[in-house]
Amino acid sequence: MPGGGEKKKTEKKMFLSLLLGISLAMCLNLLVALLQVDRLFPAYSTQIRPWLFRFPPGTGIIIYGIITPVIEEVIFRFLFFRKLCVYVTAQAAGIASAVIFGLYHGNAVQFIYAFLFGLVLAYVYWRFENLLSAVFLHSAANIYVYVLYFLPVGEILNKTYVCIILILISGLVSCLILMYFYKTAAAKSTLPEKPFFPVR
Repeated sequence: MPGGGEKKKTEKKMFLSLLLGISLAMCLNLLVALLQVDRLFPAYSTQIRPWLFRFPPGTGIIIYGIITPVIEEVIFRFLFFRKLCVYVTAQAAGIASAVIFGLYHGNAVQFIYAFLFGLVLAYVYWRFENLLSAVFLHSAANIYVYVLYFLPVGEILNKTYVCIILILISGLVSCLILMYFYKTAAAKSTLPEKPFFPVR
């Protein structure tokens, strides 16, 4: 079947997007923890973090793992990033959308994480012109972070050498997937197909 190969490529792309979401979330979260960024902003640990994880795991997964990624990807990648591509290069649009995505999270600790994550989300969307890839990536990352919060792994992750090893492994996995995306995606993105608000 002619469409069989394309279907397998799409399925592989979606699976790798999920894996990238998990590996990238692991790498960035552990890096922020290792650098003890939250100590510079104590309000995050005492007020913001408990508020974010106030829902039980099942409810949190639905909210942060399904609803939030869909809404945020439509707003920040499909609308904002795509619209910016009309006026500036994709690289500039990716940086700008990542900055706005970081500011949207409303605190310094999450800004660092969301900015870096936003760069990757914009890149994946730009390379594949497929919002679902970005949604899958975003969803996997949020679910990983939310579930991890309720697991008794604090003592293990508090050990510096464990953090460094996991950062290196997850960072390597993330880089390999991004390299694969770079090599297998279209040579040149056609975004935007047409402006949402044509320039006159």
